Amino acid sequence: MRFALLPLLPLLGLAGCHDAPKPPEQAQGPIPAQICAQVKKALDTLASQSGMEYKDDGQATIERDAWLEMVDSQRDSIAHALGLHAGCVSGRQDQNQEIVVRAEDGQVMIRRLVDTRVDPMSLFRGKGAGDNGRGPE
Repeated sequence: MRFALLPLLPLLGLAGCHDAPKPPEQAQGPIPAQICAQVKKALDTLASQSGMEYKDDGQATIERDAWLEMVDSQRDSIAHALGLHAGCVSGRQDQNQEIVVRAEDGQVMIRRLVDTRVDPMSLFRGKGAGDNGRGPE
């Protein structure tokens, strides 16, 4: 009986050489309604002031001159807001929400993946919309 197990020993040794598959990332719930309302209000205000048009899927069109006059932090804020809005509409948080901002002629001004995961505790600490405590993106 002992000799019957000998051919299996090399296979058992190999089992320890491979990493176990990682469990799927646990799905997070929807973005809190309070953040969704703040983001929608901010995007609507920006749209009325700058002529920007945005869609529910993270895409937007803005006048080239308006985009170029913005500093990087303003562009980053718009990108994050578009990502959060797309997450609010889809009902899910996403580590890689794609956003695309185009000029009025269709040229892509920015294409990026935005992390829309939100730390629910940030609502109680008085942090701004989308501040998930992980620092700048």
